[in-house]
Amino acid sequence: MEKFIPIQENIFCELCKECGERPVIEQVKGKFIVRCPKSKSHYQTKPGLVDIKDWNIKNKPHPPLGSKDTSKKKAS
Repeated sequence: MEKFIPIQENIFCELCKECGERPVIEQVKGKFIVRCPKSKSHYQTKPGLVDIKDWNIKNKPHPPLGSKDTSKKKAS
C-alpha cells in the first residue's frame, strides 16, 4: 500500500492536468517525488527534493490555440 504525504493547503499547487487531483509527495528510497495520487502514469517529478515548482510548470493549464485577441483597439 502506498502512503503519501499531503501538501499543505496554503502552498499553491496546480492540479493534475490529467485528472484534476491535488498532488501529493511520495517518498521512495529517501528521495521525494511530487506526483498525482490517482495514477503513476500521470506526470511526476524526478526523485530528489520536493520540487513543487517543476510540478506547477508541467501542469499549468494553457489557453486553447487561437483564443488570443489580436485586434488592435483604438483609444477614443
